[in-house]
Amino acid sequence: MTIKRWLRTVLPLGALVLCVALVAYTVPSDTLRVLGERAAQLSAGLRAPRDSVEWLEGRLTRPTAVATAPQVVLGTARTQAVTTTAATTTATAPARKDGGIVLTQQLSAGSNFVQDVAIRNKSGKTVDIAAALKHIPALGLKKNSTAPQVLIVHTHTTECYMSYDNGFYNSDDPTRTDDPQKNMVAVGERVAAALRAAGIGVLHDTAIHDQPYNGAYSHSKAAVERYLKANPTIRVVLDLHRDAIYQDATTHVKPTVTVDGKKAAQVMIIVGLKNTKAVPNTHTAENLSFGVRLQQALHQTHPGLARPLLLADARYNQQLSNGSLLIEMGSDANTLEEACYSGDLLGGVLATVLKGLGAS
Repeated sequence: MTIKRWLRTVLPLGALVLCVALVAYTVPSDTLRVLGERAAQLSAGLRAPRDSVEWLEGRLTRPTAVATAPQVVLGTARTQAVTTTAATTTATAPARKDGGIVLTQQLSAGSNFVQDVAIRNKSGKTVDIAAALKHIPALGLKKNSTAPQVLIVHTHTTECYMSYDNGFYNSDDPTRTDDPQKNMVAVGERVAAALRAAGIGVLHDTAIHDQPYNGAYSHSKAAVERYLKANPTIRVVLDLHRDAIYQDATTHVKPTVTVDGKKAAQVMIIVGLKNTKAVPNTHTAENLSFGVRLQQALHQTHPGLARPLLLADARYNQQLSNGSLLIEMGSDANTLEEACYSGDLLGGVLATVLKGLGAS
């Protein structure tokens, strides 16, 4: 190798290594993690929900060991304490330092409605919505039962929300937290409270499944399997998430609708229709029927609250049982208060749907 070629080849590589080392040394690890997550989300195209994350998890990570300790009741080692106190938005927002714009939008409830159901079909399969609505999902719900019939779980437990609503965000605003009063656990507990108030038994898994983030679906799958084995009365499994929607690199979209004079984070139901020989999913028809019924009820009760139902070429652990749905509760630009209010609304509508299907 000539000296000129050596200079052209080795020196740039050395400079790159030096820059990376300096950044790693001077930038706090939490900041690097947040920057990495946001860069990965943008590169994966996360304007749509979890398809790309699940795809990347399946291809970029090796199988992760899953703890075998039971997580069938609140109070286990990895379960977080949670109360149902009302979430409130921070009265005084921090000063605007950096970051970008938070754009409040009421995203479309869809078009080409079939009996008040609009879908966004990314599954590659032809779906008859009218037939799915006519079919009564075989959930096996029981009347006058005190046993748990609904399980709420959070594959990405630590996803969290904004604490202020001022039309901007700062780069150091947290996107994840272990605090169950501020992450998906708080939203899930509002859904659970509405179901319990309607007399429907609920188990709420508050364990953290996304540390590390890769492998989260494997962790939550093991937990759901343990719950189903220990509680055979469970008929519905809800995996509640928080979306991330970007108009561009510095503009975060906040999907919001006003219900009874109060801001609510828009929600999106997702049904995974992937079914392969390697990983059979025999529950697609029942889950689809359940999903479109809930979608219809949300649209009829609170118009605009639900974005179009997403049909995905993925599973999201919905191969484990009938009555399995993934629901996105707003985005990272919504406030916790807005997401919790949506939890109240979703829980109330869900209770009505479940009672119509035979729950107590």
